[in-house]
Amino acid sequence: MRKRTAGKAFAILAASAIAILAGCGKDDSEKVYLDEIKAEDYVKLGEYKGLSVVQAPPEVTEEQREAYINYQLSLNPEDGAKEGDTVNIDYVGTMDGVAFDGGTANGQNLTLGSHRFIEGFEEGLVGAKAGDVVELNLTFPENYHEGMAGKDVVFTVTVNTIMSTTPQELNDEYVKGLEIGCSTVEEYRQYVYDLLMESATAAYEDEIENSLVSLLMESCEFTKEPPQAMVDGYEGILRENLTAEAANYGMSLEQLMSLAYGMDAESYTKGIREQAVRYAKQSIMMQAIADQEGLDVSEEELAKEMEEIVANTAYGSVDELKKDVDERRYRESMMAQNVMGMLRENAVVNEG
Repeated sequence: MRKRTAGKAFAILAASAIAILAGCGKDDSEKVYLDEIKAEDYVKLGEYKGLSVVQAPPEVTEEQREAYINYQLSLNPEDGAKEGDTVNIDYVGTMDGVAFDGGTANGQNLTLGSHRFIEGFEEGLVGAKAGDVVELNLTFPENYHEGMAGKDVVFTVTVNTIMSTTPQELNDEYVKGLEIGCSTVEEYRQYVYDLLMESATAAYEDEIENSLVSLLMESCEFTKEPPQAMVDGYEGILRENLTAEAANYGMSLEQLMSLAYGMDAESYTKGIREQAVRYAKQSIMMQAIADQEGLDVSEEELAKEMEEIVANTAYGSVDELKKDVDERRYRESMMAQNVMGMLRENAVVNEG
């Protein structure tokens, strides 16, 4: 794994802002809600209308479009994996039906023919297709480390994706086979452009909102520290998010922060705590603006939103949804979205 900067680590945390503000998961820990405090006791607002930010407009270059198309042409070949291809896999190794230490991982990239794994592992994945689950009955070599040398094991391998060394040919037949409503290569190129522009526009709006929040945080005067339980709650969610990312790599949180970000336990614990304090202040700031602008969410609006969630998800009823969702936290999230909408509507965006 390539080492990343500490800044990147907390960029991941920042990317979870919506989830943090929502705070939807239910737990038994003590919580402090925004409706239990008076926001103006904690913060003096600066000017929040007509804020000016600089942001380059969204664009999609020809190089980006070609890179996307070439990636898709190489992804998940119909004839399965072959030597030289790179597969992304999850696997569980067991001996006598019991998982053994070091034999389980998720999201691992493996180039077939690289001989990174014991004999038979990579060979057993030749011909496998994306989505296949392959069971490999293997034996560790006699010169393997003590405890596993010569042992018979079973690896259950799930093939997530395959990147082929021989891309498919881009032609009308290939495009029709994608079943995305395109019939020709020209139509597909326009489809890809539109798809990438949609993503670029979403990123553009995200950057503007992040800049607006940063400007607001700088202009506000926080007169009291946020309630401790509120900070603790955000810290717990941030830690859970990073722990989940670590699990995707088959690592503990400590291993991820050390290997990917070069941070020891003291450093990342401090960083998470600082970010949690920032989220708590941010939520209080949003509430203070909502109080001034009349942007709080009514019970009727919350009920309507939850009904829409049920209509578009696998939940069978609102009562079933409420078992998983903290209504008061979700209401806070809706309030924050209202505030962001008002800020964005009144912002002045200059091209960078």
